[in-house]
Amino acid sequence: MGRALILAFLALPLAAQTFESLAAQAQAARDAKQFDKALNLYQRALKLKPNWDEGLWNVGNIAYDFDRYTECAPAFRNLAAVKPDSAPAWTMAGLCEYKLRQYDPALESLSHAEQLKFEEPPELAKAARLHLALVLTKSGSFERALTVLTELVRVHQSSPEAIVAAGIAGLRQPWLPFEVPEASRELVYRLGEAMAPAMERDYSTAKQKFDALVQQFPREPNVHFRYGAFLNIQDSAQGVEEIQKALELAPDHVPALVGLVVIYLKREEFDRALEYGERAVKVSPGDFSTHIALGRALLAKEEPARAATELETAVKLAPASPDAHFSLASAYSRLGRKEDSARELAEFKKLENLGKP
Repeated sequence: MGRALILAFLALPLAAQTFESLAAQAQAARDAKQFDKALNLYQRALKLKPNWDEGLWNVGNIAYDFDRYTECAPAFRNLAAVKPDSAPAWTMAGLCEYKLRQYDPALESLSHAEQLKFEEPPELAKAARLHLALVLTKSGSFERALTVLTELVRVHQSSPEAIVAAGIAGLRQPWLPFEVPEASRELVYRLGEAMAPAMERDYSTAKQKFDALVQQFPREPNVHFRYGAFLNIQDSAQGVEEIQKALELAPDHVPALVGLVVIYLKREEFDRALEYGERAVKVSPGDFSTHIALGRALLAKEEPARAATELETAVKLAPASPDAHFSLASAYSRLGRKEDSARELAEFKKLENLGKP
């Protein structure tokens, strides 16, 4: 037994030297631009020290540069596990997963980068925001995608890629850029061209673009809805008029119905808000946003019991929605259900603070 312990002890520095030797060789090969050799050496070193963050980063980067996404994705995912507060690790994992068309994992990875406030070099943050918006659109989360794109153009300015992404999300289509049908490409780009300056608060340019767009595509409800949402910023009456045109073309246009609820609540036209809230739920009972809209309209009409029923449905449909919990807390409070209200308010605060540094 004593001899075995001595031999095991003597083997430890040898293993350490082996790792150090492989790491040094890998770095030398990388510096000499012998990337295949470097990749092999880094991978061998990682077998001895799997949590070596520098090695994981270099394996991921080399593999990414050579389009070897099946190798870079797990490397960056492992790095993110080792350093969960590293936005670059999550971003690169998401970019590799996007290239592999693994959109659900990409959404998870890039959402982590978002929770970390994209604290990374500007070019990497730009790529993270763009690809997060793309996978959100692919998943059907169009409004959240547009929120991310708005931040993108304000922080990094507009780009052809951002314009296309905005156009697709604005049309509420679960497409990636390469999936846009040829017949829809001009509409996608023209809508994105109108939305991008609005995101940058260049309202004069945006209005010119939208005016031309509605003339070119008068039968497209999403064009009228997006124009109405833009006009509402400065002129509520014009905004409502344009959103109504979207509903004339598509009576089941949920964002238009929900948007009108929000507008009429702000204008304290509660009967109109209730009318559109009820229409929204009837059209799309499986959409949590319709139940939130109707619940808020019912609260405005001093009907907290009915509001609570709608908002409970919203929470069931979207338990991660802060708005659903906040509105439900308000309904419970008006019903005198203090404990229930406190619980929902606590959940709201938890979700609101999720991901904040």
